[in-house]
Amino acid sequence: MVVNEGVVTIFDRIGQESSRIEAGNPVRLLGELVHNSKRRENRFRFLGGAVGYISFEAVKYWEDIQFREKEKHDFPEMEFDVYDRGLVFDHRMNEAYIYGPEPESEWRDVVKLLSDVDDDEVLLKADSIRSNIPKPDFEKMVLKAKEYIAAGDVLQVVPSRRIDLEVSGSYIGFYRRLRQVNPSPYMYVFKLDGRWIVGTSPEMLVRVEGSRVETFPIAGTRPMTGRAEEDDRLMEELRRDEKELAEHVMLVDLARNDLGRVCRYGTVRVASLMEIHRYSHVQHLVSHVVGELKLDLSVIDVIEATFPAGTVTGAPKLRAMEIIDELEPVERGPYAGCVGYLSFNGSADFAITIRTLLGHSASRASIQVGMGVVADSNPEAEWFETEHKAAALLSAMER
Repeated sequence: MVVNEGVVTIFDRIGQESSRIEAGNPVRLLGELVHNSKRRENRFRFLGGAVGYISFEAVKYWEDIQFREKEKHDFPEMEFDVYDRGLVFDHRMNEAYIYGPEPESEWRDVVKLLSDVDDDEVLLKADSIRSNIPKPDFEKMVLKAKEYIAAGDVLQVVPSRRIDLEVSGSYIGFYRRLRQVNPSPYMYVFKLDGRWIVGTSPEMLVRVEGSRVETFPIAGTRPMTGRAEEDDRLMEELRRDEKELAEHVMLVDLARNDLGRVCRYGTVRVASLMEIHRYSHVQHLVSHVVGELKLDLSVIDVIEATFPAGTVTGAPKLRAMEIIDELEPVERGPYAGCVGYLSFNGSADFAITIRTLLGHSASRASIQVGMGVVADSNPEAEWFETEHKAAALLSAMER
């Protein structure tokens, strides 16, 4: 299922177009395709369903926002494949499970597919690296965002810049290397008709399991240096930074409000607040917000209520998105959208598409990085924050 400009194209198993539909809200159509299928109850969150991504600009289908005309992105607004069979790896137990209509008869096919997996250890090489917004222009963008904050339009806005790469080598090799140098809660690789999405996102957009809805907002960043004493010093600095703490609390409140739109009254709560989570190149403040889904609402209602995350827009969301649209020269595409699945069993799990490499072709890729601007943000410091965030991906490439 591919969505562009409201037109939904459905492809069959061999990649041939089978139907084309004009949909007012393609996310609703996706929900119907998945949840009209036979539901399977199992201990696994995912046992078949739709796997893919939603681009940032797709929010226009369910929120009252119109984006200006600008350079179009190479990736569609949405792209999902539906799987009724597959292989699940349990890395903790070192076990694998086959799921499908007749798993007992399909294991030989699975073994053959595994034997055909490319074991090529070729890495991805970055032959050239260029920011689509030079540092002086980026700092002007931060100052412009601060003007809107001073005028009372928003409390925070999260602009971004894109790093364009000329590459050679293997995207699979890049993914394998990324797993080693920057393991994160969400690791994913998608091959999509000559394009690739390879990511290591630390941040959940939302997860639904049964009636439980949860999200983990991240806001507040310091670099990781690899030196224990310095990293601990930076951690304590982050914990005492009034700007970072205020920004984080604001985004936790936004997450609570988002879940409050779809959860039963009185069930939304902050399960943990401002814990430090460390990754290879950065450390973050992370909180955990949970609630219980209203009986008459669905996973699609949850996606619409939480997408895009406030941590990649700012607050209030709609006005922040309008400012982002004004400041950024090209569409975001998959960046700051979400990647994940809707399962046949009613579960869903989506990561925010950050710390992600988009492979536009075999030789052209991009990374996009942003940061939260508030009233007392320092433009140069915000530039360097984006540098730290990009470093995790760039470190997995040969240069």
